[in-house]
Amino acid sequence: MNALALAKRRAARRRLDGGAIMFIVAMTIAVLASVGIYALVAATTEVRMSGNERQSTQTHYLAEYGILGAAREISSTIADKYVQLMASNPDTCLSLAAVPATAGPLALQCRRLGGSQEFQSAWGNATPVTVVYGGKVPYAPGFAPGSFGPTPMTGDFFVELSEPSQEPAPGYSDQCADRLTVTSYGFTQPQYPLLAGGGQNGVFGGEGIEVQRARIKAEPVPCRGTKGR
Repeated sequence: MNALALAKRRAARRRLDGGAIMFIVAMTIAVLASVGIYALVAATTEVRMSGNERQSTQTHYLAEYGILGAAREISSTIADKYVQLMASNPDTCLSLAAVPATAGPLALQCRRLGGSQEFQSAWGNATPVTVVYGGKVPYAPGFAPGSFGPTPMTGDFFVELSEPSQEPAPGYSDQCADRLTVTSYGFTQPQYPLLAGGGQNGVFGGEGIEVQRARIKAEPVPCRGTKGR
């Protein structure tokens, strides 16, 4: 068989294999595209997870700041004033939402303290607790990062005082210690100011909230009625 006949035979075989080769090439491109899309989705998920973890940590520390601020605020004399306000003019508190109205006035006594601005005013501190990021979009040039980083986000906390009681103060025969339950709510709100008009009407996404509770004792104060109430 001469060379021309062999060349024609090989050409005929290649024509028969052309569809298979195109299928293999197309499948290879599809697999590579799938791997690229998976890598892109995985990277996006990692970025979101790290952002959520960061926001969760910020929310945790805001709630803890409320507990520490209440512990600093509630000295012996101030605690007694709060207890009197809880009895004479109780607030409607989230921490007592599950307590029925038939539980009695003592169980429903509660006092709600405002956020960081109220603590700041009470302490006479001109420096704000949190610094707001001034940019309208993340990582805007010319704006320093705020307390929550270079992203438009707000955050604060509020505190509720409930379950007042007294117990004898150690070392005192006629003095007692006020005990209060402190419930602190820390929250963070990532803001998207370019949506819904921005500003106060902006859309919040991925709001975070954390609740912490503690028992705070302030002593000594005059006993109210029977000791240990």
